[in-house]
Amino acid sequence: MRKIVGLIRFASTYVRLVRDTNRLDLVFALADSVDESPALQRMLARPEVKAYLARPLPPLQLKLEDLRALPEGSLGREFARFLDQRELDPAGVYHSALDTPGDAMQMKRHLERSHDLWHTVLGFDTDVAGELGLQAFYIAQLQSPLGHLLLSAGLLNGMLFDHEDGDRRLEAITRGWRLGKSTRPLFGADWAAMLTWPIEQVRSHFGISPENVRTAAMAA
Repeated sequence: MRKIVGLIRFASTYVRLVRDTNRLDLVFALADSVDESPALQRMLARPEVKAYLARPLPPLQLKLEDLRALPEGSLGREFARFLDQRELDPAGVYHSALDTPGDAMQMKRHLERSHDLWHTVLGFDTDVAGELGLQAFYIAQLQSPLGHLLLSAGLLNGMLFDHEDGDRRLEAITRGWRLGKSTRPLFGADWAAMLTWPIEQVRSHFGISPENVRTAAMAA
């Protein structure tokens, strides 16, 4: 009975996200729904994830005023600019509790708290196309089960409700996939230590060229 109720709840959440892809609360609900899935266990078994979990970093706790005070051109300053332009708070995607144990939660905390940094470094915006591009990057690098769910929801939404944005979404997904396959893994990076680095140095560290960023931004 619990499985049936869980499936109904999952289906309801997914359908609502297809209708409104801007519902972050529904994204979090879907993320929680895959916690026990075999796909998540495969993700946890990836070499870069296992290496991180063996020596996890303290969860990021970033404040806009601190980021704005970092040197011009640094990752942290560019991150603050990215957030300010979109009227976002870096804590807006901090969903997983700090005191919840377990490898899955440790991984989710790291991904959630670095999510918008990935946007900044890779050049994907926070609109639907940009988010889908980043999810394609997640899939290419980590085989994220949530990424597969969000891609399918975003494409269905485009087909049913916003077909004029369909080409941009497909282009962003293509760019994200190719970029994920061609760059060093972003997961497990010590983002706190890199906040003072020039952003171009950060991109070079991961093998991301200026052209990669421009084409990702154009797609999204």
